[in-house]
Amino acid sequence: MQKHWQIIDDSGDNDTDPSISNLHPVAIRMLKRRGLNTAEEIDHFLNPDWERDVHDPFLFTQMQQAVDRIFDAIERAEHVVIHGDYDADGVTGSVVLASTLQMLAGANSKPGPSTEDYVPGDDSSKFLNVLPLTDTALSLDIYIPHREREGYGLNMATVDRIAERGTHLLITVDCGVANAGEIDVLKEKGIDTIVVDHHQFNDKIPDAICIHPSLPEETYPFKNLAAVGVAWKVAHALIIEARKRGVEIPAGYEKWLLDLVSIATVTDIVPLVGENRTLEVYGLKVLNKLRRPGFRALVNIANWKKGELDSESVGFVLGPRINAAGRMEHAFLAVDLLLEQNESRAALKAANLEAVNKSRQKATEILMKEAEHFTKTQDQYSLIFAWSENWSPSLVGLAAGRYTDKFGKPAVFVGKHDGVWIGSGRSIFGYNITEALHEVGGNLLTRFGGHAQACGFSLDSDENVRLFADVMRNHAAEFLREQELKPILKIETQIELKDLTMEFLETLNRFEPFGESNPKPIFMTANLTVLESSMVGATQNHVRALVQDKFGKRQKVIGFYKADLKDIFNPGNQIDIVYDISKSEWNGRTEIQCKLIDARKTLNNK
Repeated sequence: MQKHWQIIDDSGDNDTDPSISNLHPVAIRMLKRRGLNTAEEIDHFLNPDWERDVHDPFLFTQMQQAVDRIFDAIERAEHVVIHGDYDADGVTGSVVLASTLQMLAGANSKPGPSTEDYVPGDDSSKFLNVLPLTDTALSLDIYIPHREREGYGLNMATVDRIAERGTHLLITVDCGVANAGEIDVLKEKGIDTIVVDHHQFNDKIPDAICIHPSLPEETYPFKNLAAVGVAWKVAHALIIEARKRGVEIPAGYEKWLLDLVSIATVTDIVPLVGENRTLEVYGLKVLNKLRRPGFRALVNIANWKKGELDSESVGFVLGPRINAAGRMEHAFLAVDLLLEQNESRAALKAANLEAVNKSRQKATEILMKEAEHFTKTQDQYSLIFAWSENWSPSLVGLAAGRYTDKFGKPAVFVGKHDGVWIGSGRSIFGYNITEALHEVGGNLLTRFGGHAQACGFSLDSDENVRLFADVMRNHAAEFLREQELKPILKIETQIELKDLTMEFLETLNRFEPFGESNPKPIFMTANLTVLESSMVGATQNHVRALVQDKFGKRQKVIGFYKADLKDIFNPGNQIDIVYDISKSEWNGRTEIQCKLIDARKTLNNK
């Protein structure tokens, strides 16, 4: 579907602090669009500073209680279980806390299940033993539920399994805030709980120590941390407290955990502004050093290069591979890889995860093709709702995300596993899909949770799926009745070919890392003449062209997988193009590369 081009730059109002006039005019407009007008705001954005921008973890109202309870567990040699989630946020957050507790307990990691122990297709949930059970030292398990068999968050069956392990303290990561009932049962069994979460909460807050930036009485100044960011805050607080207690902690230990934070701060689509931006900047520096054998092996297997990892490669290279474990097999594969300290074992585990990711890619494409017939009959709806008993619930979220992007509408996809319908939804700006579930789900949903733009849920009958489809479509139609729903290509601003200089590119690089609330800028240039073009690549599916503006300035463009645009690039055509820019180095030459995103014939010359 052809996307509507929307130039989002507003350059009419020029009340920006004059002290920043040394910046490129386009950069100034970009900063303004991000709500940054004063020299101080712009300095904070362009020059993230650790001491200034990273908040004291003890600003969380219950952080001291959490830290004291964890140190009690260490001193009493208790058994602790970290209950994570099966996505990259839950996986990395669990590893952050497990690594910190492992270090504080002064024990070496007991190797988790090796690749040889794992039987493909085994979907049983597992306790990954990080610190072995002894009578004299803290013991620690990580528990990750199976995505399809157990679903998101705590459930009563898991509560029983945790109790059977002789657990004294449960720490939930990226889940728990919506599990007040299960946590009450844990308390009755004599098990304390610390909730480390960032998800939307229900009316009843769990009777537990809650480290959550957005709870009603929480005073922590930054509200948009990913769960791995909240977990890192707990880890940082533990390290500060340990030093106060005279424990020798390696210098900068807390910063070396930021490679894990850098992953889910991108994949969980939290705003890359404020404290998140600073954590991501420093996290990418740590990640690029590849000190963790698991990351080193994963980067090698993906044929990426050390030192070139940025927020984009995290989002499209590392993140999907970590998420693939929970989608296709079991998330413990990713946890185990990230905890691995042995190079050869890490290489084997990374190879296994790569194979799982390839299976995920193939299965997703099959699902997408099967879903096409649903969209042909849903033009009249404000929300796309599709379901099939043949779809894996692990993949429906990916499909929903792609259809939301393709059609500019909220999308809900539902699959079936062991008689239970499990769905995921993705939304557009301005439509809180998890609130929608809360308002209309009623007795239809057996479980649900999520964020403003992503949700998950389950239903227990075919009839309830059909009823839920109707109420969600009706809710979206009412809520979005005055909003035009169409796919939109948001363009930063219109520029000329003369703006494409290395100086301009260096200025744009200062906006990195890119992500939610700070998207990678794409630009539009109008009224260009196609001088020459060709199809390149092994299957002739890439467009390469040379274009020229009315001043005689020429520029090469490359469109990867843009064969559908080849007719637009017929020599002599007058065209408008949308693209992003980067630096290309080849045979000792450095030049600006314009990577094509979309193109059209110039509107007054079709």
